[in-house]
Parts: sequence; structure tokens; C-alpha cells
Amino acid sequence: MKNDIDISIKFEPLFEILQGLHPEVDTVIITGGRYSLKSYTVSIFANTALAYFKWNILYTRYTNSSIIDSIKPEVSDKIELLGLEGTLIDTQTHIEHRGNRISFKGIKPGSKQQSANLKGFSGFNCFINDEAEELPNFKTFKKIFYSVRDTKKQNLSILILNPTTKDHWIFYEFFEKKGLEGGNNCIVDNVMYIHTSYLDSTLEKMPGNILRDYERMKNEDPTEYENIVLGGWITEPEGVLLPKSQLKFQDLSKIPNECIIFRFAISDPADKGGDKYSNPFIHVAEIDGRLVCFVKDVIHSTSGIEANAERIPLKIIEHGIESFFIESNGVGLAAALLIKKALPANVGYAPFHSSIQKETRIISHYEFVKKFFVFDINYKSNPEYHNYINDLTGYVKSNENNVNKHKIDAIDSACLAANIIKLKYHKTIYGQ
Repeated sequence: MKNDIDISIKFEPLFEILQGLHPEVDTVIITGGRYSLKSYTVSIFANTALAYFKWNILYTRYTNSSIIDSIKPEVSDKIELLGLEGTLIDTQTHIEHRGNRISFKGIKPGSKQQSANLKGFSGFNCFINDEAEELPNFKTFKKIFYSVRDTKKQNLSILILNPTTKDHWIFYEFFEKKGLEGGNNCIVDNVMYIHTSYLDSTLEKMPGNILRDYERMKNEDPTEYENIVLGGWITEPEGVLLPKSQLKFQDLSKIPNECIIFRFAISDPADKGGDKYSNPFIHVAEIDGRLVCFVKDVIHSTSGIEANAERIPLKIIEHGIESFFIESNGVGLAAALLIKKALPANVGYAPFHSSIQKETRIISHYEFVKKFFVFDINYKSNPEYHNYINDLTGYVKSNENNVNKHKIDAIDSACLAANIIKLKYHKTIYGQ
């Protein structure tokens, strides 16, 4: 091994796993900001595990768009750094050593594929996911986690990420549930946490212009510096229309029935790949002469209208829904007819056609949602409701990078509901 390798002391517990220490650990969460050398160090770990410990490693990103251009070169470059040119065989898709390998693969190989490609993941004892913030949900992670099952070697799943908002499932599952705030270097139960920043690197080796810009950011925008540079989790993204801190939450299991004046559900059918079928179930109440709109439950799913057609009538009965509204544009028309057949006879059925663009509708009604809607404080116990709140509070108007294009369905369904309530209770709301 060559001598010019600089690894932060914070990564020592990770390499100790190769020595048989920390046998209880099966998950490693590695967080940090820019220039924290997360991928650099894990690449060294992967080559070391292959060359000296005969590990079989699946090295991934959620999409495969940059694996050959970024992830694999990052790992391959460490072969020479470690002095392993004569030991490891580097091919286009694998790094091999005596029947063991590091295999590079995207979890979701195509943009049209709605579910993760989990085939061909057997035979590995280590799963490394770079840019793990791209992983869509805990369910996808667990499917891969359960596929890493060697009976003779320690099984390990490593998530490398730049922290985003605290609404991300990784924060909820691995930090909030364990009482952690982020920035941790510790082991809790079966999970090892490693957090680094550029301050843990050798600053003399960093470009001077980068360091100067970090100092500028630290003074001019401390929040951005904390998130992007130091790798801290942020409470809510900048520019969202419905920040979680401005929404109302309470225990909706304790709403007195006598104050409810209208119960309805509204569907916003998914019409494109990746869109979500979004359907809130709302109880409208009048309390002290003022309207309050309780979002009792939601269906919020990428599985589409057909897959949810049986669930909708059951939830309509469960929540005593009186009227069911459904947008009948495009695919919504077929969905409307499908659901109509399964509705209880006493439920009003109201398909409607909307000629207004989603973005226009959202801008017209999101303030009403903020003012009059109340959400369940226990939403995290319901995965669909949790995803709904994450999407609702993550939508950014006119996002240049289009990163929230599939978050629009939650806020749109809420704004559809707001429009119906405005039309039905105009005098109560505006006193006219």
C-alpha cells in the first residue's frame, strides 16, 4: 500500500469492521458536505475489502446515468493509489480479484421504470449506495438490504449522502427514530454513523478559491454553508409554497363529530410515469363560525388508479364520506368510471373537468390550504400520509432543476379540495 493516503480519523470505525470489530453493525450512514472525502474514503474501503478480505460488493446509485462516468472511475482510481494494479483486474463494469468482485449497477436503470430493479443483487455481502439521498423510500432500501445476505461474511449496507431536508426518509428512519439530530459519529444499535466535512480534510490540499468561497458563504449565507459545506440537515427547503412550519397539525382522532358539516374525498389521478395518484379524505368542520378542514387520511401512491380502485370505496366507508370528486381529464375519465361502479349508493359522485394548469391552480389556492387545512399530527405512523406531507411541503414553484416535478400531485390534490370548499362555503369563508 502506498503512503500518501490521507483518511480522516472519523472513518476508522468503518475500516475496523474489516478487522472483525463492530460485528453488530449491518448499516453505515455516511454524511457530510462538499469536499468531505466521503466517496474517496469509501472507494478505498471497497478496494481494500475486495483485495484483502474477499468481499463481494455491489456499488450503486439509484439511477445509472453517471455510474460509468463518475462512481466507477472514483473507485478504479484507488487501485493505483493502494498499489493494487497487479492484484485487482479492472474491467468496464467490475473490479475483480480471484472470483470476488465489486460490481457497479444502477438500481433504477430507466426513467420509465417505476419500481427499483432489484434483480441480480444476490451474491453480495456489501451494498454501497452513493448519493443515497436519491433513494425514493425506505421500502426500496430494505429490499436491497434483505438481498445482501452472505452466511460466512459480515453483511453491510453503506449509504453515502449529502443531507437534504429533515423530511427525507433517511433522516426519519435513521436519525429521528433513534433520537439523533445529525452530524453524529457513533454506533447506535446496528447502525454506524460517520459525519465529516472539509474541516476534517487536509486544508493545504484544497484549492484556495474553494476555501475562499466557503468563507464567503459562511458569512453571507450561514444556512447554505451549514447544509452544503458542513453537511447539516435543513428543516425545510428554500422557496417551498407550503413550509411545514406554517401548516397546522393536531390529533385528528379527537375531532368531535358534532362539528363536522361535510365529508368528502377528491382524486387527482396520475397521468404520467412517476406521477402519484393523490386522494385526500377531508372532514370540513365549522367551529366558532369558522371553517376548519381536517385532512383525515390520504391515498398517495405511484401505483396508479387501477391499483387503488378497491381501496377508495373502503376508505370512503371508513371515513363516512358523503361526496367523491374526481378530475376526469385524460386518464381520469377511465378512472372515474372504474371507481363509480364500486362506490356505495349513498355517496355522491362528481367527476369534473379542469382546463386550468396545475401550477395556476396551486398558486390560486395554496394560501387557503395554509390558512384553513389541518393535518394529522400522527402522520408519520402512516407511510402514505408521511409521503404526502413530504411532497406537500417540498414543492417549490418554478424549480429550475425540476427536482420536485413528482411532488406536485400532493399540493395539487390539496388545492383541488380547497377550490371545492371555496365554492361550497363562500359565504361562510368570506361573509358574503
